[in-house]
Amino acid sequence: MKTTSQQNDVWTKIEKEKSVDRLIRRISKIAWTLTGLALLAYSGMVLAEVIRTLRHVAAGLVSSSHIGTLLLPFLAVIGSISLLIAILATVGVFLRLRTASLTEIQLRLAALEEMFMTQPDSA
Repeated sequence: MKTTSQQNDVWTKIEKEKSVDRLIRRISKIAWTLTGLALLAYSGMVLAEVIRTLRHVAAGLVSSSHIGTLLLPFLAVIGSISLLIAILATVGVFLRLRTASLTEIQLRLAALEEMFMTQPDSA
């Protein structure tokens, strides 16, 4: 009876961890969606400003070097987001490798447990 109770406790904890994982994934998807939308909005504003500046360049009101000045903050934002994605992807790769090795250990332990459970008692 005690082992059944312990197994139920373990499965309860596993289900709780799975629900926390699902919540974290959901929050992550929402955050990345909002980041993408914010980036699209920002790029639209920068594009509108560049088009306006191109018209001013065509009219001779400003020099064409002003376009580079407009694009510099946008390129900094794109670079920062790319760096963030690269760091998160690298951490994700390391976590997947660790998870894979932990899963392998878990499978080996389950196989050992199955082997011991199927052996007849020699005592």
